[in-house]
Amino acid sequence: MNAGILPVKELSAAKQRLAAHFDEDGRAEIARALLTDALQLCKTTAGFLNWWVISSDREVLELATAYGCHGITDNAATLNQALAYAAQVVANEGATSITIIPVDAPLTYAGDLQELVDTGETSEMVVVPSAHDGGTNALFMQPPTLMEPRFGPQSLHAHMSLASRLGYRCSVLVLPRLGLDIDTIEDVDEFLSKDKVGNSTTAQVLRRLRGEEAPV
Repeated sequence: MNAGILPVKELSAAKQRLAAHFDEDGRAEIARALLTDALQLCKTTAGFLNWWVISSDREVLELATAYGCHGITDNAATLNQALAYAAQVVANEGATSITIIPVDAPLTYAGDLQELVDTGETSEMVVVPSAHDGGTNALFMQPPTLMEPRFGPQSLHAHMSLASRLGYRCSVLVLPRLGLDIDTIEDVDEFLSKDKVGNSTTAQVLRRLRGEEAPV
């Protein structure tokens, strides 16, 4: 079994870097829209990924269950500790690999995740670079507990360096859609410029909050 892991912050605490542009209610609405799009992606990839959502937010876990995902309550102090715990949970359930993706990359589609899993057939680890900041926007590992994730500043280099030290094969897979996550207003602008159809929940919410018309 290939497991997918989706870590999600509490909705009320998400997207703080957008505070200068959206009020608290708006940021929570954006976070909820991103979650909706991510859970729809989980649903469409359920044929080759068995999904778990880890969060401390009860609303998030209830939504995850409604979309057919398993829920894991997050009691960890850090994201990486939470992901290490989730990896152990899915390993105990029989998973042979994990695919970790962010909740805030709404351009991602099923083909991206299929390519990520396919690349993992020849590597113990696969990393997808973030578009801008040296981060990691997706991580594939087999087995799930290969090592504790190293998400954070410059995490792409951290993951690759650790894999090298431990002697694991690590592939770098550039996926522009999955590489674009929404943290800053510049990310919002780039996302809306690339979402030509504009039918994602995230695009609809962002355009409404900014007073923009939907594309025709």
